[in-house]
Amino acid sequence: MIKVLYYLLCLLIMVNPAYAEKSEWIDPGYDFTKTKSICIDYVASPEIADGIRDKESQELFFKKAKADIADKLSKQKYKVDTIYKAKENFTTSERIDSKESAKDITQEQLPLFEKYVQNNYNLLIKCIVSQYDTGKKYVEAHTYKTTVPVATTVLDATGQMQTIIIQQQQEFNIPAGNYPAAFVQVGFDVIDTKTNQKVWSLDDKRDKIDDTGISDIKPNGLFTQVIAEFAENLRKNLKNRRPVEKKI
Repeated sequence: MIKVLYYLLCLLIMVNPAYAEKSEWIDPGYDFTKTKSICIDYVASPEIADGIRDKESQELFFKKAKADIADKLSKQKYKVDTIYKAKENFTTSERIDSKESAKDITQEQLPLFEKYVQNNYNLLIKCIVSQYDTGKKYVEAHTYKTTVPVATTVLDATGQMQTIIIQQQQEFNIPAGNYPAAFVQVGFDVIDTKTNQKVWSLDDKRDKIDDTGISDIKPNGLFTQVIAEFAENLRKNLKNRRPVEKKI
């Protein structure tokens, strides 16, 4: 039994193969350092709008965006609101019936709300999720070499046998086949509210394969990584990215 548990542990701690593909464009003439206020929005593409994947990814996005974008930038004196907070502020400023939900802004009110966003925020960030799935992916036969903890027994100073853990390199052969995998594809559009033009676009597509075939792999880990990396780059751009001087 101990040997079986040890074997499973070794499999679980091996590094799972991951794949990432990114495409990115940033307006070289835009001065990100002048940004003072940001509104954050989320959009589920029709591909995942099934009431389950879109809700899970939406909740995860706003939770992670609050921690990695809003909270961290607020400490640096930026104003950062979610689209829901912006709508709430708008309904208050327009003295719309407080019983109405912020998400119930009507088509007639939409132009006024867009004007509100334009007047109160420098940037609008839209996160567009078009893939948030689990499934299978084919993997060619390959070999892992990794360091794993191994239990062994030794004699201590009193002559008693003691179990200790040592790190030992082992090799694992993975046969070809279809293995559980998680998939995400996320786009970020960063829009200047005054011009309504994109100043930064990023498409991040990732998958991760569990070629041990025994763990419950999910897309939320990949999505969390995508948001964290975007948030880090956003903070860097806001601090450092100024217009690129054209060479004569």
